[in-house]
Amino acid sequence: MANVVFEDVQKVYPDGTQAIFDLSLEIADGEFVILVGPSGCGKSTALRMVAGLEEISGGKLYIGDQVVNDLSPKERDIAMVFQSYALYPHMSVADNMGFALKLSKTPKDEIDRRVKEASDILGLNEYLHRKPKALSGGQRQRVAMGRAIVRSPQAFLMDEPLSNLDAKLRVQMRAEIAALQARLGVTTVYVTHDQIEAMTMGDRVAVLKRGRLQQVDAPQTLYNKPNNLFVAGFIGSPSMNISSAKLVREDGKLWVELDRGATRLHVPDEALERYPKAADKAGGEVALGMRPEHFAPLDEVGPDQVWRGREVTLVEMLGAEMLVHFKTDTPPIVTDDMKEAIDDDDAFEDLKRQAEEGGQTFTARFAPGTPPKIGDQIEVGFRTEELHFFDVETGHALR
Repeated sequence: MANVVFEDVQKVYPDGTQAIFDLSLEIADGEFVILVGPSGCGKSTALRMVAGLEEISGGKLYIGDQVVNDLSPKERDIAMVFQSYALYPHMSVADNMGFALKLSKTPKDEIDRRVKEASDILGLNEYLHRKPKALSGGQRQRVAMGRAIVRSPQAFLMDEPLSNLDAKLRVQMRAEIAALQARLGVTTVYVTHDQIEAMTMGDRVAVLKRGRLQQVDAPQTLYNKPNNLFVAGFIGSPSMNISSAKLVREDGKLWVELDRGATRLHVPDEALERYPKAADKAGGEVALGMRPEHFAPLDEVGPDQVWRGREVTLVEMLGAEMLVHFKTDTPPIVTDDMKEAIDDDDAFEDLKRQAEEGGQTFTARFAPGTPPKIGDQIEVGFRTEELHFFDVETGHALR
């Protein structure tokens, strides 16, 4: 096992397109790090450079203490798990798992021992003599994992390994992979576009946008303290509600104005401790973030934490929670950061349309209960100590 270190790594293609810009990231020995971001952000390119499948245009890449820029994939002692499983259809499960060892002329009894150990870990013992076509998608993915495990590599590289599975199996497999990695303690770099996977699996999550590293942190830190608007908008499901707002100081207190001044929410000291530079924006505009789960029933907030007269547009009853969507007269932030965070052209066009109309739809998450009806005018509370503040121009968190 070994650490993996990117030191100012760059990737420029022959046509001049730059996919990775000055990527510096240290992945500790035994750590599970997720690379996440929207389509085209460079996460798979970064992984392929570690694997030796993409040439490095600049900087240094270390596996352990060795610079591997010029080493072939075979010389890097890594194992890769692909989205497509990449199993040999004519071989049995056991032969698929042991094939790389066979190529390296490992003795047969050693191959059998390692395959047996891996199949014990993955629950594949009863399938060892089957061909891949007789397996389910989850079982095939376990075989691909087993093929990586038997090699005892310095690092595992996983490129969206669960994207071909259905939703229920994906949830099951991501828990299994996280538990397996913790058990084996092998350095693992895992690429996904699914931020729920990223939040639930990794020790740390590295968020990329257009080839640049935006933030790398523990999942909960990333969620609670995003460095910029892109990270705030990208991480979270449902996503953070983000809008323009005005900060006003009055009677010794700081207030945030929404609905073009029709609504005021008090900004308490707890919020300013997290975003101290927000106070400097009094009298000006900020980008305001409100997580859906921080909305609250009126009896759980003070009178200066209430948003009144909101029209319900949709209610989603999800069993363990209730999502209430409501209209506001608060315009959204329409920037490249938000376009990248949304990662959906149609959804971004809808956001632009809402901006032109001077408002947007917010989402609030509540415990299940009697749902409001579409068209109802409701009052919603918000725990304003959980407000997030960003600079409108730069998108940086006001910390």
